[in-house]
Amino acid sequence: MRWSVRSGIRSCQSSSLPSAVQSARHWLDRQIRDWLSRGKSHPDSTDYLIWRQQFLQKRLHLGLWLALFWVSLNAIYTTYSVLFNLERLRSDLLKFLGDASIADRYRDATLLINTSILLSLIVCLIVRRTRWGSQHPEVLFLIFACSLNQFIEQIISTFFHIPVLPDTRLFLAIAVLIPVHWRLHLISQALPLGYYGIIYPLIGLTTLGTTNTFNLYSVGTLIEIGWVCSVSNLAVYLYERLKRSEFEARRQLQVFLHSISHDLRTPVLGTSIVLKSLLKKPIDLNQINADEIAVKRSIVERLLQGSDRQLTLINSLIESHATEIQGIVLHCEPLHLKPVVDSVLFDLQDRFSEKQIQLQHRISDHLPIINADADQLWRVFSNLIENALKHNPHEIELTLDATVLGIGSNSNIGWRAAEWNSYRLRAIPTTKQKMKEPMLFCLVQDNGIGIEPEQCQRLFELYARGFRARYMPGLGLGLYLCKQIIAAHGGEIGVFSAPGEGATFWFTLPIYCPGSQVGSGT
Repeated sequence: MRWSVRSGIRSCQSSSLPSAVQSARHWLDRQIRDWLSRGKSHPDSTDYLIWRQQFLQKRLHLGLWLALFWVSLNAIYTTYSVLFNLERLRSDLLKFLGDASIADRYRDATLLINTSILLSLIVCLIVRRTRWGSQHPEVLFLIFACSLNQFIEQIISTFFHIPVLPDTRLFLAIAVLIPVHWRLHLISQALPLGYYGIIYPLIGLTTLGTTNTFNLYSVGTLIEIGWVCSVSNLAVYLYERLKRSEFEARRQLQVFLHSISHDLRTPVLGTSIVLKSLLKKPIDLNQINADEIAVKRSIVERLLQGSDRQLTLINSLIESHATEIQGIVLHCEPLHLKPVVDSVLFDLQDRFSEKQIQLQHRISDHLPIINADADQLWRVFSNLIENALKHNPHEIELTLDATVLGIGSNSNIGWRAAEWNSYRLRAIPTTKQKMKEPMLFCLVQDNGIGIEPEQCQRLFELYARGFRARYMPGLGLGLYLCKQIIAAHGGEIGVFSAPGEGATFWFTLPIYCPGSQVGSGT
């Protein structure tokens, strides 16, 4: 009986042992997979790889010319030293290393090293201009790095029985000049360090001369090499990681903008289709019943124009992502200013009624034709007017005006008030340089609370917002976009304001010349 109980316990222990080992093995496998997945790098985006390739090519071009200049100076100096100061070099080497024959070997090695490095840099400059060189900048980088990090010098000096210690300062210099592709930096460092740590001990080339003055493998030297290599590689890796995150954020933003614009475009397209069908439908006054509302054709046309404009603004969401990279894209054409302003006022008439705005619309029909993008110009007036409505109390006076600045006027970055006449600011430029062509000078003026002078200087910066704006929705992009649009047109924009005296935003636009080329631009 006792034997049977013991055997049962042993059988249970033997049966549970494999399951415990199996569960432990599964747990260990999961830990290893998690650790490997963390260490595995995510595939880089195409935009980032293209940028890194172009950046490497540009920096390599700059680095080759800088290296050629300084290596040439160093070659002139060292060649002069070994040819014209050879006797002094022999006496110094005899005194410190106990062998004067090293001077002759050093002379021959120096001449051959200088020639080889200069030739390698010149070859890289020539090959870089070829199709193969533009497709393989990594190979040129390695040749460039080996020309500077003393790897070529180590190989040549070996035949003259002169060991060369890698100069770690060059590792830092190359990392600062070309802070991309940390793996290439690691390879370029491994070549001279491997030659120094493996080839020299294998061939027995670890000393120079008959004394111990030249210590090739001191502890301080090894610590310096490890410290500089780790710092330079880590700096390049962190810079690449920062740029990779930046491109990934841009890609996610672009996806977000595409999805938002798609969701917003659908109802606007539906409204446009309904309005177009109403315009095409014949009107029969006899068939109108109590459930139908008669709408003027001009109102429907205005609504349709508003829908088309909303579609344009929705599409501009995607374009705004590329604005920081390639700037505002314009589609300029000859147009009159007043119809553009009228369309803005029509869309904002409900806001005017809500805030009881007293509007002074002084933009004339007889102004000269300007060369501008109607949609982008609509955004400028809309942003400036909405900015005045948002940051001011009710019942303010809003004045819109425009005049022509002739060629005889002076042009300046800043503007000063010439006179106030019925809430109309007449401004003249104050620079010494004269305008090359006449410009249309536009004003959006209010008599609201005004702006502090220190805020006026940075209103058009990206994400700049006033003190009152912190309690209001928005990112502060309106005035920044206005500046980008006006600058793309070739004009200027600014503000003239003081606390309690209202604000006057002004900008200039080029007047259309029949002989000029009209088209798209940035």
